[in-house]
Amino acid sequence: QLAIDHLLSKQTKKTGLRFVFNEEENANKKEITEFASPSFKSIANGYHLNRSIFDSELLLECKKRGVTVLCPAEMKDVNFNNSNCVLKVSQKGITSTLEATWFIDASGKFRFIKNKFNWVDEKITLNTGVISTHYTHLSPNSYRDREDTSYWKKNAIGSKSYSTTHFLKHSSWWWIIKLDKNTTSIGVVYDKNKIKFSDTEIYFNQSISNDKHLSEITKNAKRSKLIHVDSLPHVCTKMHQDNIAVIGDAGAFIDPLFSPGLDLISHQNEYLASLILNYFKKGEKDAAAWRKYEKEFVKTYLDRAYVYSRLYNFMHSYDLFSNATQLLFFGYQSFSVLPLKYFPKSIKKPLRFHKIDGWFVKMILRRYERIAIRRINEKRKSTSLKQPVSYSTVRIPNGFYYLIKPIQLMLLWMFNYIKIEATEFFYLIKKWRQRLKINLFKLKS
Repeated sequence: QLAIDHLLSKQTKKTGLRFVFNEEENANKKEITEFASPSFKSIANGYHLNRSIFDSELLLECKKRGVTVLCPAEMKDVNFNNSNCVLKVSQKGITSTLEATWFIDASGKFRFIKNKFNWVDEKITLNTGVISTHYTHLSPNSYRDREDTSYWKKNAIGSKSYSTTHFLKHSSWWWIIKLDKNTTSIGVVYDKNKIKFSDTEIYFNQSISNDKHLSEITKNAKRSKLIHVDSLPHVCTKMHQDNIAVIGDAGAFIDPLFSPGLDLISHQNEYLASLILNYFKKGEKDAAAWRKYEKEFVKTYLDRAYVYSRLYNFMHSYDLFSNATQLLFFGYQSFSVLPLKYFPKSIKKPLRFHKIDGWFVKMILRRYERIAIRRINEKRKSTSLKQPVSYSTVRIPNGFYYLIKPIQLMLLWMFNYIKIEATEFFYLIKKWRQRLKINLFKLKS
């Protein structure tokens, strides 16, 4: 819709998502399991964006389309009242005064408006930090491909080496994203409630050296400076005030686990743009519409924060995490992605929980947690290690199959969930019988 294919074509195509598990950290290669979601050719293919290049080119594109861009520039001061704002901007040592009807804060993690007005963040249970860096000239490694990947090779738009690869561990996960032929982004997101360290450099280096695959591919590679964000998620209680609004990370950010990228920002951008256009048409702010907008997006971010806070409790488990992902993919694809094909205006509406589906998802996530805790106490691993690779089957089909796809995704989740519950049930029966035998033996003795 934005007609920026000429910019995106310069970026690396994202060929899919891979979630790689090793429930015994130092286990041999046979213990490695994988849940994968290859990207099929469709209207919704994504990219690994080299932000330094993409952002600057996008800025130039905005200039070509009539946007006034002041860059480089420094905002010296800004004053707000109910109807407009006055900015003092410095360029090349010359300060000029600008007046604007609306002020939209897209300052990202800098969060200019939130800090200026001391807006309060919502209290969320998700408590994560992130460490990231860029590597050049990584060593090739077998994790990038395996002998049983005919499904991927047959269907995906490219090789696994250009997918977003996740290494799932206890209370943390690592990503590997190949940005181009030479540069690869590697980082870790960790649950601060479970993982604590005092020295970022030591923690990062030791974590890599203790992992068979990460240490192998990073040996002899060059690394850039580490970037450490101590507190990653945040959700502001406010999204607007008078003629001021925040968008994207300036208002909220949750987690990069499923590569949301510009997903929620796109929803928010469409919604926000329509509200501002309506303001200029009517000459005044529709207070009710803006309250609905704020409530909608705060609720959306809080829903996602809850889901992620639960996922970190069992993300090390191949079958539990894969099954949870299948449930989330079913909801996201069926009620957010697929409708956009025929109803593009629905992009304004972010996907969030309502009473029944919210209750159901929370119940299932708590069930996964209980199973994970029991397995840890009993030193058990996932039940599906005989199936080393499984696939999400997520795609945007054509024709009648478009209507069938949500049903298929739902049935796939249900089948694997029943299999997990059945395995747990039979394990309890087996355990009960063993106890019974022991008690009978004691009685006979």
